[in-house]
Amino acid sequence: MSESDEPNLTHDIDWPMLDKARFIPLNLLSTFIVRSFLYPITLVRTRLQVQVKSSIYRGTWHALCTTVRYEGFRSLYKGFLVYNCQLVPGLIYITTFEATRARANSLSKNEYLRAGVGGTIGSLCSQILACPIDIVSQHMQLVGLTSSEKKTRLTTNNISSESDTKFSNKSSQNSLHHRHVPRIHVPTEIRTSNYLIFKHICKVLLYEKHTDKDIKSRISFKGFYRGYLISTFLFSLTSAIWWPSYYFYQRQMFRIETIFSNQISVPLIVIQCIAGPLSSLTSTLLTNPLDVCRTRIQVEQQRRRVAKIMYELWQEERFHIFTKGLTARLSHSCIYSLLIIFGYETVKRISLKQEYQGHCFDINQAYYCSLFCLYGIFFFCYYLVFICVIYMTHR
Repeated sequence: MSESDEPNLTHDIDWPMLDKARFIPLNLLSTFIVRSFLYPITLVRTRLQVQVKSSIYRGTWHALCTTVRYEGFRSLYKGFLVYNCQLVPGLIYITTFEATRARANSLSKNEYLRAGVGGTIGSLCSQILACPIDIVSQHMQLVGLTSSEKKTRLTTNNISSESDTKFSNKSSQNSLHHRHVPRIHVPTEIRTSNYLIFKHICKVLLYEKHTDKDIKSRISFKGFYRGYLISTFLFSLTSAIWWPSYYFYQRQMFRIETIFSNQISVPLIVIQCIAGPLSSLTSTLLTNPLDVCRTRIQVEQQRRRVAKIMYELWQEERFHIFTKGLTARLSHSCIYSLLIIFGYETVKRISLKQEYQGHCFDINQAYYCSLFCLYGIFFFCYYLVFICVIYMTHR
């Protein structure tokens, strides 16, 4: 069925309309650029979700600055290469989503239902590979999180500050064992090498210790799939909320534009870039407690019952579980959606087959190719500014 047969899809580009040889590499490049740019926020979000209450960081900016101050700028990219292995399950996700949505067109004309089903199935398929990568990268992000040892060493060298003294007083009143989640211990001597950290974490997960000490540890992949069910449920639910919300917000803005069409004309790409963050805002607010539970379950050193971990988390945080790490997660998800949708929709326009270019609204491939190049240049410049700000703040 061509797009002209159904007017309400003239703004949308379906999977059969794309040149896959062009779409796949450009989509991978776009995703890699955005992930590289936002990785420090991803790391900070994980650390905020794992800490007990506010025992280490007071908030997103404090976590970012403290990490750079005590661990160096490079620490913001711990686990970065492993994290970017997510590009493969990410590609599986988006291709499955697009293909499922196109096939579902024969079953239902409701685009919200098609988008929800496509997102859910895409998440179910991609999580088979994404879950192990997520677990390893999270453990790498948490190396050096407990900063009391480093602050103690700084104190002996007369470099400590008043804030460090307050932290030390707090830690003396509360046992570190009770204030921090037990996770994989990485020896200090290998913390300077990401490869050795990766190797150590994989070895611990592969030879996961049995609760019964009399039983020898055997090779098992269970450690790589800890929290798999809750992770799959979370991402499937998030996708089932995000994609219908994305198309819903688009339609509402099209209606608003129609009402004020004489006064203002908004480009389609702008409408889509507004709809993306709004969808992320909706899905993040609704799923944040599940994300906190997932992270806590996956980073614990020993395998325990999910119900027990969730109960402990509730005892620690109570209703703060709804806002734990929320600022970092909202910042990450909304900015990520804005940038990824801009790249995704631009790549779709560049990858549109020749025979469909007359059937779609707002298509000018030369314009969008130029826009995509500016997109990459903008990220490069913004990234340099980000590095300079962090460096100048903590000279």
